[in-house]
Formats: sequence, structure tokens, C-alpha cells
Amino acid sequence: MLIFSFLNFAPKTSAWASGLFPIATLLPLYGLVMALQIALTKFASVKLPDSVLGFTWEQVHLALGAMAALMAIGWLLTDTGSKQIGQWFEILGGIALVVGAVLLQRERDTGAIG
Repeated sequence: MLIFSFLNFAPKTSAWASGLFPIATLLPLYGLVMALQIALTKFASVKLPDSVLGFTWEQVHLALGAMAALMAIGWLLTDTGSKQIGQWFEILGGIALVVGAVLLQRERDTGAIG
């Protein structure tokens, strides 16, 4: 999602352009936060706190994923003219984030991940 956010989100402008920032950039930023937390704990063996402001990491992922999915659906339903390739990938990525968060929650609930 982060890479595709630099492609055309709206005609001749990326998600990082002044007219769309910060609304269109929240989707890739949510994905980046989720990916960094997983990468740091799984691959770099970094020990992060078990909770953030009283929420478990799974709850944080679920909240960010749900917000991303809602925003993606909003972008899908909003008439922005012709949808560009960057916008389609952000919409698909936003929906994928909530699916990934739900799958992560289920894995952790069953004890599949230590």
C-alpha cells in the first residue's frame, strides 16, 4: 500500500499531494504501523510492551484495520472521478488490513503464535 500510495490516487496526483494529505495517506500509514509492529517482534525479535495505552497489540491492529477498511469503503463509494491505480490499491489494501487483523486475532486466540 505504501508504494502504491505514490502512484496516481486521483487524476494526476498521488495520495501525498496537498489536496489529499492527510486523509488519503492514513491508509498506508495504518498499514505501515501494523507491518512495523509485526516485523519488529517477529523478525527482529524486539520486545515491545504487551499493551499500548491499555490495549493489546491485537486490539490495536483490529482498530487500525477497521478504520482502514471503513476509509477504503468510503473511498470506494466517494465520487472522485475516475479511480486511478493508486486509489484501487489503497482500497484493496485497506480491506486487506482488516482481514489480516482478524486473522491475527484468531491466531493469537488459538495460541498458534507464541
